[in-house]
Amino acid sequence: MIKIGDYLGKGKNKKKVVDIVQLSNDWILVKTENSKSKNDFKVITIYEPKKLKFYTPKHAHFAIDFYGKLCHNPENAERVFRAIIEVWQGNSVKSALEKYRDLTNLPGYNLDYILYALKWILEQEDINFQNRPKKLQQMLDNKCKLAKVSVPENRKGSQLAISLLCDIFLGTHPVEALLSANLDIIPRLKR
Repeated sequence: MIKIGDYLGKGKNKKKVVDIVQLSNDWILVKTENSKSKNDFKVITIYEPKKLKFYTPKHAHFAIDFYGKLCHNPENAERVFRAIIEVWQGNSVKSALEKYRDLTNLPGYNLDYILYALKWILEQEDINFQNRPKKLQQMLDNKCKLAKVSVPENRKGSQLAISLLCDIFLGTHPVEALLSANLDIIPRLKR
């Protein structure tokens, strides 16, 4: 079993584990050190703990998952979206999981994975954020406003990822939303 202080990865890519969340589906979410900035970290999903198989979750994974949920059950997908927003706005994952505990039988990722992973991924975006052009910021603000999402003052870095989900929520196909957000999507590497 992996624990805080262990190293994950191989060779130069080995990173020290600084936090761990055990998920309801037996996956393990891990936060490791990273090197983009002083407080930077990396989020890793261990999906086969016994074999230590893992990948780095990306915005695109959650965009596609959200789209699948929208196609399957728009009302429940909106509740997933609102849970994500509540956590982004500062509510705890535990309180969101309690509030939305009846959200079951949706395809794709479990709600606890979505909320814990996005909480860390979005925090990491804020840590590494420097600035963006005024025109792009206005576009992101408008997408959030249309989706009835208020943007916390200190969350501008992660707002790009949130606006991607807002776009999909508002009816944009995920491919178009990803292109509009100009997010860099790199396929996961086999380990």
